[in-house]
Amino acid sequence: MVELIQQLLLTGNCVIIPNFGAFIGNYHPAEIRLQFNTIVPPTKLIAFNRSLQNNDGLLINTVAHHFLVSYHEAELQVADFVKQWNVALSQHKSLILKDIGRFVVDAENNIQFQPYYTKNYLLESFGLQSMPIQPIQRLKDSESSIKENYQRILHPELMEDAVTPKRTSNKVSYWITAVLAVLFLGASLILNIQKTGTYQNQSSLLPAFDKAVDPATTPVSENKTSIAAAEPTTVKTEETVITPAVALPTKPSKNKTYIVIGAFFDEVRAIKLKSEAESKGYVVNISKDNSNGLFRTTVQVENSEVKTALQKVKSEINSRAWVYCMKCKLY
Repeated sequence: MVELIQQLLLTGNCVIIPNFGAFIGNYHPAEIRLQFNTIVPPTKLIAFNRSLQNNDGLLINTVAHHFLVSYHEAELQVADFVKQWNVALSQHKSLILKDIGRFVVDAENNIQFQPYYTKNYLLESFGLQSMPIQPIQRLKDSESSIKENYQRILHPELMEDAVTPKRTSNKVSYWITAVLAVLFLGASLILNIQKTGTYQNQSSLLPAFDKAVDPATTPVSENKTSIAAAEPTTVKTEETVITPAVALPTKPSKNKTYIVIGAFFDEVRAIKLKSEAESKGYVVNISKDNSNGLFRTTVQVENSEVKTALQKVKSEINSRAWVYCMKCKLY
């Protein structure tokens, strides 16, 4: 009898046992059970309703067809099973139906049903089993690494070797910046038409460098060469001649152009790229953009050498290097 009820629960959602109650199947989606560390596929949960006891003929017809007996004989067999179940509940206060559930009589003589989850009665989930899962154990990263990974998720364009400026996620700030950039470009174009110079360079709308270096106090290295070395100025003293290197001013010089070869959230990586570029004979500077926290590594070159220097930097250091200026007239 229990096996026949199980088959009916597989094909239907309601099985009424006359004079006893009804088993009702309810669809339940897949879920993650963290207490057991498992993923459970979709299933059909079995509930019991004591008030549905009227015979609908489904169970009796199934018994008659299975045992090849008449409807009346099948009805007697079902009634006999129901009588045995009621006796077990009255005497032992408990009744267990295999792979269906357990009936328990409480202190108030009410029948409580506890379904079993050993069998999935949802045919669509046939063959699917529970899968074990294990929690991911993550190592504690440094504060800089966490910040960089967070920015990388929010802004995929800011990769580890990104050289393009960070795009703001605020639409209002983006449009304000775009309008100001257009106005600035228009004003620069008008001023550039009035001037007769060939390469009148200015810095980008964003400040490229934070700290100014006094060219009169910065010594130059005798062995250091650069494709963008500025023409030195000679300061005569009584005994010696000092030839200082031209350091990067607060406002970019009209005779200098700065090529960005890298932008990082980690200053250590910027310093590492600076050392690599200097080993190849470049004049390199590092600046921090306070608006987004990026450390930019730039190469200083002459305006007249921008085209050749840019190609050389792309081939030797970073193929994505770009010129950080507004009015180079290169294109």
